[in-house]
Formats: sequence, structure tokens, C-alpha cells
Amino acid sequence: MTSPNKNTGKHSGFTLLEMLIVILVMGLIMAVLAGYGPPKSHWLETRAAARGVAAAMVTARGQAITSGEAVTVSLPKVPTWLGETVSGPITFEPDGSSSGGTVVLDDNGRELTVTADWLTGQARLSGQ
Repeated sequence: MTSPNKNTGKHSGFTLLEMLIVILVMGLIMAVLAGYGPPKSHWLETRAAARGVAAAMVTARGQAITSGEAVTVSLPKVPTWLGETVSGPITFEPDGSSSGGTVVLDDNGRELTVTADWLTGQARLSGQ
């Protein structure tokens, strides 16, 4: 009698040892990739810093309106590699207006400008 399976006694598939080795190698690769962290983009960090500056202006304006006293903006820290130019202290008045001013963030020639409108006190972000 002949069996339809010519490899009687042999099983196809992977051994436990082979599976463990593959899992170990995959784990090592994941550990190395995780050590590098997420990819970073200076431009994305520049945009995030500009949004932080705009948020600080909005917060200072809100504080001035609710407290009834003038509030000067405290700018958040920006990355050290980022060029920052501030036109002067920006103060918000209780009526919502401001002294006006700009903050320019420069990432090697690509600039983002955050402007505080003197009349309305609105913070506006512009740039590339």
C-alpha cells in the first residue's frame, strides 16, 4: 500500500527554535528602530514654535481682558537652532488692543511671522 503523502513521518512547517529565532531578530530590529525615536523635521518644529508664540499672545490678551490690567507677553522657549527676532515687548490692554509687534522665527531662510495687531490685539501667523 502506498500513502498519498510521500513524506510519511516528516511534518512540514517551522520548528519552535526557528520561530523563536525569527521573533528574537524582529525584536532586536524593533529595539534599534525605537532607539532612534520618531523622525524629526526642523520645519515642523518651527511651525509648532510659532503656534506656541501665537498661543502665548492669545493667552496674554485674555488675561488682560479678564483682569482689567495690561499684560506683557511672556514668550515660550523656542528650539536653540531657531533664529528668533522680537520687535519689542508686546503688551495687551484691558480693552483687547495691544502695543503691536512681531516675532519672526527663522529656520535657515524659511520664516514664520507671528504678529499682534495693535488695534484688535489679534495674533496672526503668516509665512511659508
